[in-house]
This record gives sequence, structure tokens and C-alpha cells, in this order.
Amino acid sequence: MSGVAFLLLAVVVAAIGSLIVWIRHRKPTHFMASVDDFQREMDALSTPPVPSTPPRPVRGVQDAEKRRLGGR
Repeated sequence: MSGVAFLLLAVVVAAIGSLIVWIRHRKPTHFMASVDDFQREMDALSTPPVPSTPPRPVRGVQDAEKRRLGGR
């Protein structure tokens, strides 16, 4: 009888584990789930935001000014 009990225990543990995995990985069913999925996909496809750093000075203007002042 211990062999049958061990087999029954293994089946119960496997069924509980399968149920836990299924519950954790199922698709959400609330009414905003499809909207959330769509927004996540649109965010992934959008261009990255432009960083808000100040513009760098133009190098040619500084070099021309140095040449005009005699290399100082």
C-alpha cells in the first residue's frame, strides 16, 4: 500500500505545482489588460526621448576668434 500512497502523493504534488504555475502565468483578464498590452507595445516601438542637454558651442567660431586674436 505504501507504493500506491507514494504515487498518489506524487500526483497531488504535481497537480498543485501545475495549478500554481498556471495561475501565475495566465493572461490578465481585467478590462484594462488589452489597453495595457497595447500601451506597452507602443512604448517599445516609440523613438527614445531626446535628452535635454544644452547645445554645445560651435567649434569653428572659437577657432576663428583665436586666429583673429593671434593665437591667444
